[in-house]
Amino acid sequence: MPRRPLLALGLLLAAISMAGCGKEDPELIPQTRASALTSTIDKITAACDAEDPAKAKAAIEAANQQVSELPRKVSADLKKNIRDWLSHIDDRIDSDCKAKQEETQTPTPTPSPSPTETPTETATPTPTETATPTPTETPAEPTPSPTVEPPGNGGVPAPEDNGQ
Repeated sequence: MPRRPLLALGLLLAAISMAGCGKEDPELIPQTRASALTSTIDKITAACDAEDPAKAKAAIEAANQQVSELPRKVSADLKKNIRDWLSHIDDRIDSDCKAKQEETQTPTPTPSPSPTETPTETATPTPTETATPTPTETPAEPTPSPTVEPPGNGGVPAPEDNGQ
């Protein structure tokens, strides 16, 4: 049950327990009746905690009945105040006493990657031998060597040196 109705029930319980001091003031709720009313309000809380709105509504009806049965000398304002609190709680029962979406939802598991299939082995075809054509021999033409002429004398052999 969310905080707001719990707070409302808590305040109602406090008001009833304080009102249960009827020995000093006859306009307050007698102690035995205050204890019974407190017990019924505890049933509202328990039913709401158990996410059972039908039981909570039944307990609210019982509490309203107990308020109606209070002695006449109990303050009319006090009775009205308690009925207003019970009405407020009754208005919220359907929304507050059912399971919340985020509480009941289970987290969506993150999908794990699917296993990669093992590739099936495919036989590689044996290559067919293809005859490579034999190159046709082409007669090589001789490359002419360049004629080197010695510099300076125009191709005339140099005279031999006789030691002179």
